[in-house]
Amino acid sequence: MVHLPCHQWLQKNNITGFSINLAVMNHKLVLKTIVFSLAISLAVAAIPGTAKAITLIPPMLEFGLTKGEPTKTTIKIFNETTSPVELYTEVKNFTASGDTGQPSFDFNETEQVGFSTWVTVQKGPITVNPGARFEVPVTINTPVNADPGGHYAAVFFTTSPPADGQVRIASKIGTLLLAQVSGDIKESGSIAEFNTISNKKGFTRLPVQYYTLFRNTGNIHLRPTGFITITNIFGKEQAKLAFNSANGATLPNSSRRYETTWDKQSVNESSGNFWSNFWNEYSNEKANFAIGRLTATLSVTAGTSNSVTDGASTTFWVFPWHILLVWLVVVILAVVLLIVGIKKYNQWIVKKSQGTK
Repeated sequence: MVHLPCHQWLQKNNITGFSINLAVMNHKLVLKTIVFSLAISLAVAAIPGTAKAITLIPPMLEFGLTKGEPTKTTIKIFNETTSPVELYTEVKNFTASGDTGQPSFDFNETEQVGFSTWVTVQKGPITVNPGARFEVPVTINTPVNADPGGHYAAVFFTTSPPADGQVRIASKIGTLLLAQVSGDIKESGSIAEFNTISNKKGFTRLPVQYYTLFRNTGNIHLRPTGFITITNIFGKEQAKLAFNSANGATLPNSSRRYETTWDKQSVNESSGNFWSNFWNEYSNEKANFAIGRLTATLSVTAGTSNSVTDGASTTFWVFPWHILLVWLVVVILAVVLLIVGIKKYNQWIVKKSQGTK
């Protein structure tokens, strides 16, 4: 099993495009390097010896399936290189691995099962000339006995087919397929954890980062959305943050970690002696000011009709001690000057009154 390490896999379902370099030997694939592109709308893979890339449009397809009926779609290949390329295809199922939602592909499986066997696509070679586009038809033949709910696979395009007794380096790019078979769809999920990163309870300033562990107990992927509302000790709202603004999905029977940041302005890094660092941090606290005991309340909804709802909260403290120390010194100096001024004034009054006698 190959786990693909991308903490943002699905950016509209958190992968927006990816490329993989694999060594092919005796029909077994040995993972060498994995590079995920975070492009918003394109799947791109660089081809060795060229200045540009191969692009797949779209990087992700999402559709509904009906039992016993075929579903047809296309994947467009754009050759931005200066040379013709030959591509070969393969289809692999994927699942989520770990609480970051990493996709897991089994490139070493000897027998295809499940959703990948429903997908029919041209095996190759597919020749795409420089600067040309090529549309690859994809047909999904849904069995009459298919389980209702979510099914997940990827169509990969590789630059080299497997060959017995030879080692080849093959660049792979892929388009994700997220399908929903009609029937008894169960949308169910909840917030398993919600807290600040590392469960930290004390801060001197913003940013404050929160993590949410969302558990999907249904049979279809969910995209939880909502808000994190920050309130002070008096219940006054300090900020309202969009939760899962990237619309990332949690696959069925898995948990996914989402992170949200509350900030105001960029933070200047400290470098120098004690005093320069002190005043730099003073500026950071001033630009990212918050103070006191604060409560972050998360409210989420998910599902086609927002049928899944849940909430959670956590408390923390912000104590901007650089600002408080500076103002404490300012207040002390002001009080001292006031006392000295009053004494001087009283002495002047006394001397003036004595001079008039």
